Amino acid sequence: MRLLAGILPIALAAASPSLAESPEEIFSRGNSAYEAGRFDEAAEAYRSVLRYGVRDARVEYNLGCAAFRTGRLGESVLHFERAARLAPGDPDVRTNLELVRSRCFDRVEEPEIAAPVRWVRAAQDRLGPDRQAVALLVLLWAACAWIVARAWRPEGWTPAAAWVLAALLAAGGAVGASWLSTRSRIEAPVAVVLESSIEVRAGPGEHNAVLFTAHEGLGLSIREERSGWLQVSLPNGLNGWVPASAVGRV
Repeated sequence: MRLLAGILPIALAAASPSLAESPEEIFSRGNSAYEAGRFDEAAEAYRSVLRYGVRDARVEYNLGCAAFRTGRLGESVLHFERAARLAPGDPDVRTNLELVRSRCFDRVEEPEIAAPVRWVRAAQDRLGPDRQAVALLVLLWAACAWIVARAWRPEGWTPAAAWVLAALLAAGGAVGASWLSTRSRIEAPVAVVLESSIEVRAGPGEHNAVLFTAHEGLGLSIREERSGWLQVSLPNGLNGWVPASAVGRV
């Protein structure tokens, strides 16, 4: 697995200058440890960076690589999933996420998705919500500028000018709908099983019946939280309750 390197964003510069090491230095130290084969040391360095409150796809991605090298499949899936949310169009993140998932015990078949929907989602993932938001703003500003420009012209609104405005608004509506769809799909509450296996129960508590067993690395959609327990579900319709301490939230 190839590491992602380089200077981290300005968010890392918020550390106090009195600290012995800056987050950038810790990140570089983790990369050096990883390249030298000291994967536990590398993983701990990346975790230290995250403790500063940093949200950066490169840190999450590298921690996913280090966790995989140390056999922590659940932690690896968790951090690759987080990296995928921060950088949805990154092919390395998607490739490694699928690789780690293939090593997990559980295989849950998802409902078949029509080809056009898959193509749209793939395009949305490549662009990500941020780029779509920028495109939406550009289209809205273009529509406003067009309205102002036509208002100052002696001929006013011609049929052709009205069609241009309609096209800009229609494109803005389509991009806006795509942006909302992408955000709701990518940012849906998900948890990843971190323990080797956990029992999924019929209710929030150890006294409830066991419905099925979930293994390390399995992704679960979060539906509700109650007293330290999460109600979760799978794409095949199975659902139940798991201890919140046994999973990591993406």
